[in-house]
This record gives sequence, C-alpha cells and structure tokens, in this order.
Amino acid sequence: MDTFFTVRIASVIVIALVYMLFDLFNRRNVPSVFAYATLGLGTVFTIFYLDVTTIMVSAAIAIVIGALGYLVYRAGQLGGADVIEFAAISLILPIQPIPYLSSSFQFNLPFIISVFIATGVVALAMIPLYYLPLASSAAKKGLWSYVKRSDIMKGAIIAAAYLAFLLFLAFGTAASAIGLIIVIVVMLSSIVTMTFEKPITDSMVENIPASEFEEGDMIALNLMSAKEIAAMKKRIKGFDRLVTGKTIIEMRRRKIARRFPVYRNAMPLALPIFVGVVVSLLFGNLLLLIL
Repeated sequence: MDTFFTVRIASVIVIALVYMLFDLFNRRNVPSVFAYATLGLGTVFTIFYLDVTTIMVSAAIAIVIGALGYLVYRAGQLGGADVIEFAAISLILPIQPIPYLSSSFQFNLPFIISVFIATGVVALAMIPLYYLPLASSAAKKGLWSYVKRSDIMKGAIIAAAYLAFLLFLAFGTAASAIGLIIVIVVMLSSIVTMTFEKPITDSMVENIPASEFEEGDMIALNLMSAKEIAAMKKRIKGFDRLVTGKTIIEMRRRKIARRFPVYRNAMPLALPIFVGVVVSLLFGNLLLLIL
C-alpha cells in the first residue's frame, strides 16, 4: 500500500506538470485526449482502493468538483482543461495526505481543497510579476498614468484590512511564521493588483475579430458597453463571456465582422495549479498554517 500511495503522489505531480507544460508551450491548449485520459487514470486509481466506502467518497468529491468547476467554466472564469485537471487530481488523491514538511493535522479534508487554496495564493502572488512587465511595455506614458486616486484608495483600504489581520494573527493566535509570510505575500500582491488594476486588465486583452475566435476564449464584457452587449445578445443566441462552438458557428453564419476585447494574454493557470499541488503535498492546507 505504501508503494501504491507513492505512485499516487507521483502521478498527481506528473499530471499537473504535463498540464502546465501544455499550457505554457502549446498555446495554452491541452489536448482533449490527454485531459480525458487523466480522468480515466483517476477512475482506475479510485477503483483500486477496493473499498466501497472509499470509492464512493472519492467519486463524490470528484463529481462535486466537476459540477462546480463546470459552472465556473460556463461563467467564463475557468478553462475546461483546468476543470478536468482538478477532477482528475481529486480522483487520484481524494484526501489530503500527511504533509512532508508540516506537522499540522489535516482533519481528513479533501486534497483538492488544499490545492484550490494554494493555487489561489500562488496565482495572486504571480499576478504582479506576470502582468506588470506586460503592462509597462504597453504603457506609453508609464504605469502611473493609469492610476487614479480611487485606485490608490482601494489599495490603502486593502492594506489596512490586511494589517489588522496580521496584528490579529501575530498577537491573538498561534499562527506559524510560514503562515504570517503567506499573508504578507498575499497582502503585497493584493495591494499592487488593486492599485494597478486598469493597466493589468488592459495587458490581458486583445481586440480580436470574430472570425478568429477559438472555443474557450473569454470576452471582456466589462470593456463593452451595455448597449453593445444587448445588441450582440439579440443577434447571437447564447452570446456571453465564454465563447463556445455554437457561438462561433452562429457568428460565422451571421457574418459578424467586428472586433471584440478578448482575454488572450491571461496568465496560464496550470502553472499556479502545479505549484499549488507541490505546496499542498509539502505543507498541507495553507489555511491551517495561517490559522
């Protein structure tokens, strides 16, 4: 069983790594064959528990993750491959194992919850590092030309809230040093992201003609007027943030020639997911380190 458990750990790491490599070096396109193969592998791993209760728990976690992920995908906030990756990981390793570098008790929580939290922390920390260079190269008058007083105020409010939370952790709880460092990293990243929200958002977007849409593209509806959105919804059935195959077919049938703001330069999410998997295996659920 120890050997089989090690195989599970290795499989999760390798799968997350391959998803990341596809996302980084294959134009953020994960082949469907590979994605569904990971689900199949996860199903095999689940069956090999050879215990009805454990199999049911593993399947239930994966079904919940898949259903919630699909809703987020349909809302245009997550890629389809990311949803499949989360479901596959939850099948292979349903319960958080004992962390390698932490002694904190994990309460038998689902491993995928730890991955979600760690991925969110890593992604938030990476946002300024990934987007500010892009925004800086595109800003002719400099990044600060985009920043308004309201942006500075939002950053200040975020800073005050996090500082209050840090004081509570430092003097009111038994938070670990690692937990405090995590909160500080999230605080600094949040402040920078809120302050430079406009140039960061602009750096994600390209104006793409409808003829070049790809399934899974996300339209920046926040950069379109309510009148424009209403007009498109009237012409194209199902027009929304997420571009589907049906949307593309309908736009071509209607010969839509205009350009749309599309999130083409978004950060590859498979990268923070991979780091989140590794962090979760090493340290467990980060919330338990913080609180």
